[in-house]
Amino acid sequence: MSETTPLRGGRIAVSGEVYLLDGKEVVLMGGNYVLKQQPYYPPLEVVRSNAKSMAQGAKSMAYTPPAAADGSARPVIPCVRLGAMMEAAFPSRSTAIDADFKAKLEATVQAFREEGVHVFLDMHQDAGFCSNGGEGYPWWVAADFQQRAGCCLEQCCCCCCFSSSCWSCCPESCRTPYVANSSHALQPFCGLPNCLAKCLNLDITTWAGDPEPWQPYSVGGDGNPGFFNVGNASARTNNSDDRWSALITTAQVQNCAPRIYNSGRNKADREVFFEPYLTLAKYLCTVWDRYENVIALELMNEPLLGGLPNLCTCLSTWRQILTFQGDVLEALDEDPSIKCPIVIDNWSSTVEGESCAVKLLSCIGASSSTMKRFQSYAERNRLILSFHYYSPPANVSFEELIALAKKNATKLGGAPVFLSEYWEDTAQKMADRLAMACDLGVNATTYWQYADTAWTEQPGWYKYPPSVTNAGTGVPVNAKGVIDDQAWAAFSKTVAGGTFFSASITGASGAQMEVLQLVAANETASASASAAAAPAPAAGALGASGPGRGWRRGAEKELLPWPKDRPTCLHKPKRCLLPGESPAA
Repeated sequence: MSETTPLRGGRIAVSGEVYLLDGKEVVLMGGNYVLKQQPYYPPLEVVRSNAKSMAQGAKSMAYTPPAAADGSARPVIPCVRLGAMMEAAFPSRSTAIDADFKAKLEATVQAFREEGVHVFLDMHQDAGFCSNGGEGYPWWVAADFQQRAGCCLEQCCCCCCFSSSCWSCCPESCRTPYVANSSHALQPFCGLPNCLAKCLNLDITTWAGDPEPWQPYSVGGDGNPGFFNVGNASARTNNSDDRWSALITTAQVQNCAPRIYNSGRNKADREVFFEPYLTLAKYLCTVWDRYENVIALELMNEPLLGGLPNLCTCLSTWRQILTFQGDVLEALDEDPSIKCPIVIDNWSSTVEGESCAVKLLSCIGASSSTMKRFQSYAERNRLILSFHYYSPPANVSFEELIALAKKNATKLGGAPVFLSEYWEDTAQKMADRLAMACDLGVNATTYWQYADTAWTEQPGWYKYPPSVTNAGTGVPVNAKGVIDDQAWAAFSKTVAGGTFFSASITGASGAQMEVLQLVAANETASASASAAAAPAPAAGALGASGPGRGWRRGAEKELLPWPKDRPTCLHKPKRCLLPGESPAA
């Protein structure tokens, strides 16, 4: 039986596979709204301006969604997928969530509320921890893992023979790496030499301008470890938009990921990671209680592959991720006052069947107890399945991916699907795919990503002062990970002083604003005939018919181009293009 959840007017509710607003079916469209570093949220006046623009865009778009099951019209409701990072909530080890984080998050949610913009809360991470160049999870968790690390040989072994309890006298440099610092260089996973990783475009690089490349801002090094991903020059050569795939296959990420997924079932790891994570999740559920424009809480973003070179651990990643989320749902169920819908996903936010790699990983699926937990939430209209559309890792068409997502959601108990990320290289193409997703039956979609590029004067949520923009090229680190010495020197001062405004790391670029107003009217029969007579655009092109004509029919059946510089399914997709570059480059 479905759970009766008390809802205030203006609340988006899940009902089977659809979303309802005050009892009527709606379609949710918008963008991600994620800052990768401090201050984690823009100034309120910027948020308010963005919210007004989103609301106006939804009202003015020419597109009309397919009718509801009863034949009634479905309005488009603007929404955002708002980052709520654990590293922001717990900047240092504590049992209490940072008060400044709470204030900024809730003020941002309220600003969206005032304009009728609805919010998916996203416990976002990319590439794990700031202590390895990624973002999302707190540095002090990885530091704790490092303190309890065993011999480096434990990376290859399924038993406890090389654990810290058996190798307590092991020199620090010989221990399993969980952080990057002077004792543990950021490096490909054990058994993958950097020279071979370079052949796959997964090698780790260092900045020649620093004699101790992993010392600045590292755990146990100089400066705030929470700034390692922005202030360490060598880290920046690896976490730029075109280079951050290399972080995913580092020993640090591969060793940390399984610890995260199994943290609910290990006493020490539960204390250091699972309990703080659960504290944040419970708090975010109270935000849902108090703000009717909050739709749901998403537990994970693009969960990481983990365990390499240990194939037993690596090949069970799919199951481990589902088990972790099941453990969180079980813990949330212990508090009957929590009614917030929960969004789940799996490795890299993929769905079963979208590529050979996913088929292999999903062979070891959820346990029966975990699946029952998901189905229980779905029966109570409290489960949503999130997925992304990127190549890599997808090797199917957009239409096929959506069909697979729906199939997976049905297996979970009939949950609605949420296309929470995709990327195109123009605002018009972003808008075209919003319409395409809706026409194919996706009732909630957010593109990567919305940023007020007019305010930041950059293609994402990061902003530089004149002291940086007037130095050298004005770009401290470009998309290829190349450091401009003069601009970097100026930027480094803002990191040292703690005054920097976020950073261009782990896919932060490629943002667009004012996309909703570009969602074109449904393609008419005459427009279809004209498009059929016109020369066919390149594979993956969407906006061929131009504003007002809708997306080109047939585009939903085409494969996204797989960039030549991303030869494996472990690579992260392009989220920005360099000048003169094509998506397939």
